[in-house]
Amino acid sequence: MPPKESNTAGPVLRKRQTKQAEPTGTLKRKADQYDLVATPKRKANKENKAIYSENRSPLKPRKTRNKSDKEDGLKITPCKSRSSKSGAVCSFGMSETERDKDEEKYAKHLVQNYTHRDIGELLDFAKPATTAGQKAAELKTDFISDLMERILAGEKLATKRGMDSSLLVQFARKIGKWTKVGSSLKSEKPLYEYFSNFALFVAQCLKSKTASKTSDIARLILPAERTDYKPDDSNDSRRIDVGLAMRDIGDSVKLVSLNSYADMLCIAEAKKSRVLDKDALAQLFLYSVNIYMRQPNRRYVWGLTICADEVYACLMLNDGFFVSPAMRISEPAGRKMLISWLVQWSMCPEDRLGYDPTMCRVPNPDDADVGGSNSDKVDDKRYTIDCYDDKSQETTTYITKRTIMSADDMLGRHTRCFVATRHSGSGTESSANEVVIKDAWSPAKHPPLEDPRDEIKLLRKIHDTFEQDTPDHIYPNMLVGSHVRLDQKDKSAIDTTDAIFNAAGVDRIDPPSDPGTTSAWSQQPLRAHRRIVMSPVGHSIKTVKNEAELIIVLVEAMNCYSSVLSQCGVLHRDISTNNILVVRDGENKIPRGLLIDFDFAVNVDTHERSARPERSGTMPFMSIANILNLDTPRTALDDWESLLYVVCWLATVGITSSHRVPDAELGKKPIKYWRIGSPEEIAIAKRTHMHSDVIFQSNIVEEFREQYKLLPRFAIALHKALFGNVNCPGAVLGLKVYGGDSSDDDDDDDSFNGDSGDSGNKPTGGPNDPLVKRSAHVDEILANLEKVLGKFKRKAIAVL
Repeated sequence: MPPKESNTAGPVLRKRQTKQAEPTGTLKRKADQYDLVATPKRKANKENKAIYSENRSPLKPRKTRNKSDKEDGLKITPCKSRSSKSGAVCSFGMSETERDKDEEKYAKHLVQNYTHRDIGELLDFAKPATTAGQKAAELKTDFISDLMERILAGEKLATKRGMDSSLLVQFARKIGKWTKVGSSLKSEKPLYEYFSNFALFVAQCLKSKTASKTSDIARLILPAERTDYKPDDSNDSRRIDVGLAMRDIGDSVKLVSLNSYADMLCIAEAKKSRVLDKDALAQLFLYSVNIYMRQPNRRYVWGLTICADEVYACLMLNDGFFVSPAMRISEPAGRKMLISWLVQWSMCPEDRLGYDPTMCRVPNPDDADVGGSNSDKVDDKRYTIDCYDDKSQETTTYITKRTIMSADDMLGRHTRCFVATRHSGSGTESSANEVVIKDAWSPAKHPPLEDPRDEIKLLRKIHDTFEQDTPDHIYPNMLVGSHVRLDQKDKSAIDTTDAIFNAAGVDRIDPPSDPGTTSAWSQQPLRAHRRIVMSPVGHSIKTVKNEAELIIVLVEAMNCYSSVLSQCGVLHRDISTNNILVVRDGENKIPRGLLIDFDFAVNVDTHERSARPERSGTMPFMSIANILNLDTPRTALDDWESLLYVVCWLATVGITSSHRVPDAELGKKPIKYWRIGSPEEIAIAKRTHMHSDVIFQSNIVEEFREQYKLLPRFAIALHKALFGNVNCPGAVLGLKVYGGDSSDDDDDDDSFNGDSGDSGNKPTGGPNDPLVKRSAHVDEILANLEKVLGKFKRKAIAVL
């Protein structure tokens, strides 16, 4: 609905010239480094649209402005999810080309800020588990290295049983060419063949050495027959250089068919010059995220970069990437080191290749119908998953029916979710009810089993509370939960970052508390591998059929939120589009909303409803105080503010496939500034959009899809309850709230705490931040928000 005329044009944000922009993602700039001032009166037909003095406004631009929305220098703040799929939160309003550029910038950011070079101990992470195995690997490396050097020197080999000398000589010809390329080539393409022949040489030697004994060789590492190609299961148009696969020791040594990320051990990325090593790493990170996405049983991923005659091995963990010293192929020592890597990858246990031994892939011939615009399946591979329960101390095996969430970032929790049923043990799943399995690497405190913020503990608390007093709403009912346990040296140990480092004989150290302090490579955050089995099974919020269903689902989810807070003392802290699911009992029944993902949740004092201030959540939906990490307690109002952003986001993007807005159009809407820029710039945009009803309606609500009639009124009512309280109106420091009458025409009960008509024109009460002041009025505002939910649920049900 159009806003009423205003006496001013609203706030203009002018950035002080004494401060320079900080790098993406930092919080060094404070919000008070931006001045917000009232602008002179403009004509009413400008509809209260303001601009930055730097021509980068979070509000609608003036109609005379012809500058393209695609502005140079915009920083992209990394979000919780960085999927490159069209329609994903982080790709809002981007074309495929723009998404690719965004991901490339992010990959370079990872190289610069998360990569540790020249880690001499890195090879120990891939060593065989036993002392005997390690000694055998050394002997095989010495044998293969000696054999390669003799052939390269022109020595003719005597024919031996089990040794195909002609093949080795053929492979060595290409290796010999590689030793002479120097620091650069005209093209990187010859490197594909050189490296592939090197890998085939090592595999052929290992196979010949195991003619009489195969117990210490677990697999052959073989290169793909295709090079410079796009895997069939890729989400983008990028082409990998060389893929490596594992094959049984009894298979032939040859180039293999390897058409998907789901079947790759790792990727080798080639560049024509040594000086392009950083570019090679950035591309390796870009491609390797697809391995995480397509292989949910990966704990971590290995990779290789080939820069002319230098090769680097790379280990990619949740919080950092570790690169070996250069292996120079022109030197015997460099060749021997690369041989050692390939030998150890052929001999070590699968968990040291990054695989999860408690999750095994099985054939899946019956579930190949993946995709579809309304499908929330992302893969057609199936797995058996062992789920240990720390309460019953028993292990239950499940078989997945489909994967509904996969890891889509190199960093972070690598959360995966599956729909599964109990495994009968006979190779088929039982007819038991479906469950959801969540698998994630969550930040933890030492010791992890005593971490008070453990999601398993919080869900068990919710389960125990609601089992005694069953609520009217549905809730995530945990059936099984524990840390993943690995069998190591005849004992069971929980799977953590420490377990990965300890297997290599390296002590992990907690990183320094000061974020500006340079840390050593082994200073990595502690993460714990947790697995939870829950019911009921829900579907993506995108599966709602209309706006009335969406409102009902959101209301039910927030009813669950309120009960969990008041009865269990748990504050969720991550209301987002991914964490509210749709549950249907039947095709024609009214859907229900399910609140999930308590990874960021904390125990709180239910009387104060507060938690320690720290930034958490999904960027476009985070509250302003949360983004800025304001020195004020986090309360339920932060999560309710996130709900408002969820409503605005979905109403702008479109809640069904038929309503979806084209990417090119999305990029022109003011709401895009909820995800573009540094955290401070995003907070400034939200402060501006939320400050008054006129600004909110003219810049956000007016951009809702025209099909929606209830959602605009729902959003306005939520906004009024959150930002229109007479005791703490607005969202901008020291600026009057310039508002108008936005009351709902067909209802006379939309005003809260006297905020009706022109009450928004009252000042904020001094220089105090209204977002800080509202923490003193939590109960009052929450009561009004509950009124909004009840009223709009009734309206939505009436529509259905």
